[in-house]
Amino acid sequence: MAKDDYHVVMFRILKYLYHQLKKGLPVEPEMLLYDSKTCKVNEPYWRYIMISMQEKGLIDGLVKGEGEPYAQLEAQLKDVQITPDGIELLSDSSMSDKVDQMIRGILSIG
Repeated sequence: MAKDDYHVVMFRILKYLYHQLKKGLPVEPEMLLYDSKTCKVNEPYWRYIMISMQEKGLIDGLVKGEGEPYAQLEAQLKDVQITPDGIELLSDSSMSDKVDQMIRGILSIG
């Protein structure tokens, strides 16, 4: 699986948000942008992942606006946080192990 795979990017985002929550630190919006070291994907794909995570209840803080849903996504990043369901997904050892193995495989290739 590639480093830009949906699950890999999703886990990077969730891990970052959980880390910030546990440390009591604010979310740095630039760490969640599509071209950040956390995500490293193209903008439409990033929007898809972020909206998916919001709609699945893994993150909270994004608000659908009038017209185009989530039109001001970048401006809302400061309000994004991980939900209990997002934390539960990170805690699911089988899923975390699978993603960690994918990342190790990617690092050994590159």
